Amino acid sequence: MLKVFALLAAIFISAQTAWSAGISLYETGAPDLGTASAGRAAMGADASTAAANPAAMTLLDRSQLLVAGGAMLPDINFERGSQTSVRGGGGGGGNAGVFFPIGAAFYVYKLSDRIRLGVAAYSNFGLASDYSLNWVGRYYVTTSSLITGQVNPSIAYRFNDWLSVGAGFSFNVARFYDQAKINNILPRFGDGGLSIESWDEAFGGNVGILLQPISKLRIGLTYQSPVDFKFGFHPFVTGLSPGLSAALKKSGLLGAKVNLGQTEPQQFMASGLYQLTPTLALMGNIGWQDWSQFGQTTLGISGETQKNLAVNLNYSNTIQIAFGGQYRLAESWLWSAGFAYDSSPVSEENRTPTLPLDRQLRFGAGVQYVINKDMTAGLANEVLDGSGAPYDTQRGPLAGRVQGNFSSNIIDFLAVNLIWKFGN
Repeated sequence: MLKVFALLAAIFISAQTAWSAGISLYETGAPDLGTASAGRAAMGADASTAAANPAAMTLLDRSQLLVAGGAMLPDINFERGSQTSVRGGGGGGGNAGVFFPIGAAFYVYKLSDRIRLGVAAYSNFGLASDYSLNWVGRYYVTTSSLITGQVNPSIAYRFNDWLSVGAGFSFNVARFYDQAKINNILPRFGDGGLSIESWDEAFGGNVGILLQPISKLRIGLTYQSPVDFKFGFHPFVTGLSPGLSAALKKSGLLGAKVNLGQTEPQQFMASGLYQLTPTLALMGNIGWQDWSQFGQTTLGISGETQKNLAVNLNYSNTIQIAFGGQYRLAESWLWSAGFAYDSSPVSEENRTPTLPLDRQLRFGAGVQYVINKDMTAGLANEVLDGSGAPYDTQRGPLAGRVQGNFSSNIIDFLAVNLIWKFGN
């Protein structure tokens, strides 16, 4: 029985590591896409600060609505290594990247000279991958996606000219989907299949502080709480060999409900902005994310009796460093550029086909045009380089050994945004 449970857990473990696609994303489509997020907690230049740092809403002199739209365009290609050994072989899986839309809306209302109310609707966690069915890592994952969204109302209060505070809470929704092949061992039975789908809702919160010790310098501090999702699903299994099917039916585990807890990491960010000249501002970030918490979870399988398996994916906490600038080319034109570095949440020895994350480099640029005193339009582009993410992993004889790296691991973000200002 224990061996059967271990086998089923090994099959289902791909479900939780499919959250590898769920990297934290700073790319909401707001204008700070053009600075690769540098300075986002200190800028307070538009309504997107309702999500980035609610305290900075007090910098907006009028009520404001910002809408953004665009797309993530990935180019993710795995290159099989010479040490790979999987029954039936297989290739690199082609471009596993999946087109993913970007959409967000932010609104800030000026209630009084000291108080601002805000609401943000956006996604900052998720991605999708889709490998060909004959790729060499098919017993780990073939298709996975995590789609999240949140609504984040907030409030900010300005105590004086140099101190503002803000806070909010978020309602989060996530849809989790995963597919993988199952090795039936005997070639005449071919491969079986596993698919999983689940939805869940969760709550979180954020707080922020904005300091302006001198007129040219702003410092923003912001914290986002962890968000705990609890997925529950009945895996849909097809094409099992008679022997494996009989063993799982006898154990009571086939058709059992699987419960998976997963935590979106808490994070802290400190940003600074210095107005060097009337036309040039320099900015930067230092950030921290608690990926070690994300890597520890429990997989529960309800069969004849409840069985639980504690899982540690050996994730490490990550840091982010970013810097950028904005230059006013003319009264109506503002140009932005920036660079960001995020460390890897997982080492090469713990990386798997369902976790192809490595260090991330972001290069951003953008432009904004003031149409009139009430409307501004923007266009921004950012390229994320996810590195080669090499790995060499073996999850028992059924999944086999998969070794290699990514010949390309790029995500291109392209977005447009519009800002409307209201009132006096």
